[in-house]
Amino acid sequence: MKIDGQRKSRISDRINSLVTSEKPLRKFAGNVSKIAKTAMDEASSLSLERVEIELARLPKKLDGFKIIHLSDFHHSPFTNLDHIERAVKVANRLKPDMFILTGDYVSHEKKYIAPVAKVLGTLKSEFGTFACLGNHDHWTSPDLVVKKFREAGINMLVNEGSRFEARGSSFWICGVDDHMVGKADLTSALKGSFPDEMKLLLAHNPIILRQAARYGVDLTLSGHTHGGQVKVRDPEKRLLPRRKLTSGLHRRKESQIYITRGIGTVVLPIRYQCPPEISLLELRAT
Repeated sequence: MKIDGQRKSRISDRINSLVTSEKPLRKFAGNVSKIAKTAMDEASSLSLERVEIELARLPKKLDGFKIIHLSDFHHSPFTNLDHIERAVKVANRLKPDMFILTGDYVSHEKKYIAPVAKVLGTLKSEFGTFACLGNHDHWTSPDLVVKKFREAGINMLVNEGSRFEARGSSFWICGVDDHMVGKADLTSALKGSFPDEMKLLLAHNPIILRQAARYGVDLTLSGHTHGGQVKVRDPEKRLLPRRKLTSGLHRRKESQIYITRGIGTVVLPIRYQCPPEISLLELRAT
């Protein structure tokens, strides 16, 4: 079918008018603006994840032991104290047996350390709060973080561990310093543990899983990844490949790891399809 010259001209004019119109640009700008607002709102939200973790060496008397795992607060210009206080209030209402914190409490400046330590010191549970350091704590002031957290009543574990006893049973709880700055020492953290007892490890960076499996650690709790912080995907088809150890429960041989998405943000104060997480972990004896 031939198209006469006059009709060709009309079609060409219409295409040119659409291409040069502001409407496509306005639509694009509107979509970007909507996504940006959603991402900023999501960064100040909170999501509760309830997870059961089966552990063969958990003593029967501690079956159902509840831990709330929090990480990556990043108190800084990007993550204000109000957001962290809300997370603490929600966590306290859940009444766990123990709190565990896995690093990156601050970013940028030392002045953010004391306030976040004071807020996290208000976490209340029967068996207290245990914590380890992250890379951002080292980039700010690790000694001051340890000092202020211990003053707030938090058990800061730096390449060390001890036998946790409760309800007529026990397991080994330990924490390593940060892997990224080259200070993680799992051998020291496990020193004094029995070969056959359950071992719970606090490690900011989940990259330690391979070593933890070799050393007979039953469960590692980690953060660091923020779950990716920004996930570009649609509900039916993932557009970008997911990193293997980004969030959630994973296993390597007889060793398991739970990675939380954390509370705060870095680089930009946004999250997208990856909300801040309060992790309620229930340990089950199998």
